[in-house]
Amino acid sequence: MTLDIPEGEMRVLLGPNGCGKSTFLKTLIGLHRPTSGEIRLAGTRIDRLHPHEIARMGVSTKLQIPSVFKELSVYQNLRIAVQRQTKHDGRVQARVIQDTIEMIGLNAFSESRAGSLSHGHQQWLEIGMAIASEPRILLLDEPTAGMTPEETQQTVRIVSKLNKTRGMSVVIVEHDMAFVSELNAPILVLNQGTIFFEGSLQEVRSNEGVKEIYFGSRA
Repeated sequence: MTLDIPEGEMRVLLGPNGCGKSTFLKTLIGLHRPTSGEIRLAGTRIDRLHPHEIARMGVSTKLQIPSVFKELSVYQNLRIAVQRQTKHDGRVQARVIQDTIEMIGLNAFSESRAGSLSHGHQQWLEIGMAIASEPRILLLDEPTAGMTPEETQQTVRIVSKLNKTRGMSVVIVEHDMAFVSELNAPILVLNQGTIFFEGSLQEVRSNEGVKEIYFGSRA
């Protein structure tokens, strides 16, 4: 498939299980190697690089299952993420950490052990760790999985603010249609590893081909 994501824009990837959404993200970050084609970031080819090299070039990821350092505090988790940015001195790193804590809404939990946080709060912490390194593009794989409706709404606010105020490109894989509808972003429907349809949520919902992919009929 061919996909171009303009700088500072957001895209949502939808599709039935097994259509290639997570594989696509893992290929972008170097966990899988494409057998053909190219992946470029700001014109530079990255599909031959190792995952840590791709991350240093500005690609940050939050996968489905939260992966935080549970024995460390929220602040310490974010400090580990910020320290990957060697261009910052200690004072700047501290400011970035505090800004990130405020962005993800965990001010009251700064010194709390990450393992003691609720599932939703751990999801936000991992989003914070993904953005603390100030990436050019953020990849989110089902960021609202297991969240309450209230937590989902807060995640909408976090992601939208990242995209609008920091100019960060964001690609989201998600099944929660309530979450997707609040984002108001272009949607790409994947099927069998290809882009089947692209449009607004309303266009996606009314497309007969998309209905057939999801439900097995055009009824």
